[in-house]
Amino acid sequence: MRKQKVIIIGSGLAAHVVASKLIASSHVVMITKRNYEDNNSIKAQGGIAAALAPDDSWYEHYQDTLAAGVHYNEKKAVKYLTREGIRQMNLLIKQLPVDKDFQGNIDLGKEGAHKHRRIIHLGGDQTGKHVMAYYQNLVQGKIDIIENQTAVECIIEDGRCSGMLTIDQEDHFHFHFADHVVLATGGCGAIYEATSNDPSITGDGIAIAYRAGAVITDMEFIQFHPTMIKGGNGLISEAVRGEGALLVDQQLRPIMAEYHPDKDLAPRDIVARAIFTEEQKGNSIFLQINQIRNFRERFPQITSLCEKSHIDLKLGLIPVTPCAHFLMGGVKVNVSGETAVPGLYAVGEVARTGVHGANRLASNSLLEAIVFGDMLAYKISTSKNLSSLSSNSNKQAADTYPFELPAIKELRRKMTKYAGIERCEDQLQDMKRWLESYINGLAELRNMTRKQIETSHMLRTAYLITTSAILRKSSVGAHYRIDSSSNTPAEPIELQKNMTEGVL
Repeated sequence: MRKQKVIIIGSGLAAHVVASKLIASSHVVMITKRNYEDNNSIKAQGGIAAALAPDDSWYEHYQDTLAAGVHYNEKKAVKYLTREGIRQMNLLIKQLPVDKDFQGNIDLGKEGAHKHRRIIHLGGDQTGKHVMAYYQNLVQGKIDIIENQTAVECIIEDGRCSGMLTIDQEDHFHFHFADHVVLATGGCGAIYEATSNDPSITGDGIAIAYRAGAVITDMEFIQFHPTMIKGGNGLISEAVRGEGALLVDQQLRPIMAEYHPDKDLAPRDIVARAIFTEEQKGNSIFLQINQIRNFRERFPQITSLCEKSHIDLKLGLIPVTPCAHFLMGGVKVNVSGETAVPGLYAVGEVARTGVHGANRLASNSLLEAIVFGDMLAYKISTSKNLSSLSSNSNKQAADTYPFELPAIKELRRKMTKYAGIERCEDQLQDMKRWLESYINGLAELRNMTRKQIETSHMLRTAYLITTSAILRKSSVGAHYRIDSSSNTPAEPIELQKNMTEGVL
């Protein structure tokens, strides 16, 4: 009997965790949009949260996660994350060179909205790089890797996802068939102007899953990270504030005292809005780092990013501004990663497990990839479904789509202005109408070029964000409506292809 075939779309941590757990039982094919190294996980600075300290517990981590998520979280998923996270991290730290103190104990860091020091980090601020290297080594030579192919749409046969259509850089389509298809494409940060995300993270998996019939949930919950280097390129981890850095204005006035009792360690949505508000007043905001000893040694990656941005760290001030960072919503899945479409799964940021609620707790993202990636791999490995697979094939792309699509730069500008950190009904409706002017006339994807397909994915994902933001009338977590005084959590905003009255 042949091994089951599993296609994984994406090359980040979640993709690698799933692949590493399946190599013994399955033929795994990893397809990535650009190069193998182009993903968000490899950039992760902060670390991985887990309650390993003697004075900490899974329950306290659970409570912090719920508090950050405004208690909008799926409690079953959070409980599983925080309990299983301890077991998974105890296994991993035996394999990874985690940072330790002079006594040989794990050097646990503290970040915003955590009541305890529970952040495991590697290489100071290079956790993602080291964790990815570990998993890449596990799968090297044991899976097939296909680079520079953009996922186009699911191949649906008899109501089941049986493969993925992709398109390469020469606009040739490729049909890949499999027993199971896993979306691990990340979020959608790159549909905004300023983002911490890799440029390839444009919401492809969400648009693909939506068109296949999956349920898309809570797309309005976009987390904006408070501290991107202003005028530069790179993120300043929340761990910097966890070690004592302060947010100050050009007069060196600490700004956070008037916004939240936890000041600089308040939840991310509050800090991001505080900086946004100060910028609207005409103030420039900086991270004051003078009080951090051995900054360069503790944060080598951030030091390098600052130097590349021509920031003199001797002055002790790093100019910062908010940026699109993380999607709490996405493709609705259960704890095993199953979507509403048989044969189609989602894991990592593209998946909406409900674990993050309305606002993700810092350093829970890598933990989510590890914990739920392991669970999804177990689900697939114990599946007995073996299809009669068709042979992979390819064909030339059709003629260029004749209608003009908007420039990606224009889409990003509009999303930042109308569906960004603060939203209101009039601007969201304007954004929706603009998107519909393009989406309502879209041709079949198989008649488009690679660039047009990517733009189409971005338009659909932007539409899902905008529509969800319109439907969510109250301000909840990362979704902030300036035209509403209510902050009462409501039911999940769910969108499915047959619910959109012909749009999309």
